[in-house]
Amino acid sequence: MSRNSGQHLAAYEWEKVGLVTFITATIAATQDRAGFLEGFEANVKPRATELGSLDTSVGQFVMGGEMAGLMGISMEWDSVDAALEASETIMSQPGGRDRMANTGSSIVRRSIMENIAENGQREGKYLSCTYLTGTITDEGTDLSWKHAQSGANGFMTCRVVAAGMAGWTGAAFAWTDSVDAMNVSRASMLADPEMMQIMSKNDMRPVGRVIMRQLA
Repeated sequence: MSRNSGQHLAAYEWEKVGLVTFITATIAATQDRAGFLEGFEANVKPRATELGSLDTSVGQFVMGGEMAGLMGISMEWDSVDAALEASETIMSQPGGRDRMANTGSSIVRRSIMENIAENGQREGKYLSCTYLTGTITDEGTDLSWKHAQSGANGFMTCRVVAAGMAGWTGAAFAWTDSVDAMNVSRASMLADPEMMQIMSKNDMRPVGRVIMRQLA
């Protein structure tokens, strides 16, 4: 989920102006990754931008249990209504279903989350997503980034708006060029007594993790 260069504010600038945004995460299966990416770049991404997407990107799950090999498309919107209307428009555009059929692609699930806290930049070869349960708040944002920045380029916390029947209520995303370095910073964060207190108070704990390779 890297920001479109030259079109959008950097992550820290979003924080300064206090914008509330929403992230749609569409998980898809495909039998033709090259064709899937071609369709994304030529059709999905430009149409999403026209409809007001603040950020649009795609990656592939590398490590994630049964999710390995699936594609993940992320779009960012300024409201839930905008996300819902745009999703319908994109899925209904002429030739869309034919392109999906030609690449053997299908949607597995789609969720929407509220971006409640973010630091750094959405840049890096890999994206780690840690699924969380409990009460997801922006408490501890600065503390999280204090640890995360030693191994990650960017860090974002999201709260679920709608994700179907799921055992998670939020997610923490980290962009990095080295998963090993990020793992060290992640361990440091989770071992911090202040962070442990925040997590305990909100009954918040990690319940799963996936690692994606950023593709576009």
